[in-house]
Amino acid sequence: MDSREKLAAALEQLLQYKSIDAVSVIEISSAAGVSRKTFYRCFRDKYDLVTWYFARFYEASFGRIKEEVAWETAMLAHLDFYQAKHRVLKNAYTTHDINGLRQFDVSITRRTYEVYLRQHGADLGDEELQFAIEFAARGGTDMVIEWLLSGMKLPPQRLVKLLKQTLPQKLLQYIG
Repeated sequence: MDSREKLAAALEQLLQYKSIDAVSVIEISSAAGVSRKTFYRCFRDKYDLVTWYFARFYEASFGRIKEEVAWETAMLAHLDFYQAKHRVLKNAYTTHDINGLRQFDVSITRRTYEVYLRQHGADLGDEELQFAIEFAARGGTDMVIEWLLSGMKLPPQRLVKLLKQTLPQKLLQYIG
């Protein structure tokens, strides 16, 4: 296991019990069995580590729409990840730091939609399409985070259906 993997595993363990704001780089490094210097060779700060950790799961779930996995299938896989890692993610999202996971989540979702749409011949210069992408990235991300933070009471299949119903028509014409 390389240093990045060790640090991610340590972070995951710490986020089982503490919010990201309550975890220090020294704690993460110590739990991973690496030096602080090694931590900073791998990541800018603890928020960079959180986003790296999250990005791996994101790409293996919702990010797969770029590989022609159906939107619903990819979103269900994404919600499965949230259910499996609910304590970790809840503690990762509870920050107001500008470098927090929420901002990264919106950004990676926006980029995923853009790549998907470009692959399907969409004109990304279209102002209405850009607005639709931003709406879907922000709104969808916030609703999934709210679902997580409020205890995931809604069944994932129902949440997927509701999310898809709220997608702007400009996106739905490509997603189907």
